Amino acid sequence: MSKVLVAYASRLGGTRGIAEAIGAGLGKRGHEAVVKTVTDVSKVDEFDAVVLGSGVFANHWHKPALEFARRHEAALTARPIWLFSSGPVGNITNPGPLADPKEVAALRERLRPRDHQIFWGALDRAALDRSDLGTISRFVSRRFIPEGDWRDWPAIDAWAEVISNSLPLGAAAAV
Repeated sequence: MSKVLVAYASRLGGTRGIAEAIGAGLGKRGHEAVVKTVTDVSKVDEFDAVVLGSGVFANHWHKPALEFARRHEAALTARPIWLFSSGPVGNITNPGPLADPKEVAALRERLRPRDHQIFWGALDRAALDRSDLGTISRFVSRRFIPEGDWRDWPAIDAWAEVISNSLPLGAAAAV
């Protein structure tokens, strides 16, 4: 069994749901998954692997996720790591391949993740008032971003299975 940290940055809760689903998927496949916000993680040394995700707003990762990657870069590069982004929303038919958020190229270079996935997100307008979004971002979200949930739970679980299959079940992962 591998001990896996699933760390995430979420402003409106959609990314948290994806992180929780990844953690549950790893757990049902025999791994110990710990799901936490990036601001609640003080160190990653106790984990065999890390899944790091961020919500995306205006094609950018949230700053707390980027700060987490910078702060823990040495520990993250010393173990298997996967990245995911959550954010496109709406009923778009055949969108084609989604472009990586702007920071992902640098994260790929620095952290050398095994994979990066983009998952469709969710927007609950009621969450906007509880968020840390600024006035303009809140206005844009209310006015121009459709409300709904476009997360593809089977795809998220399938990715958790891919991660699980690359981790050892018997002993702790070699770092």
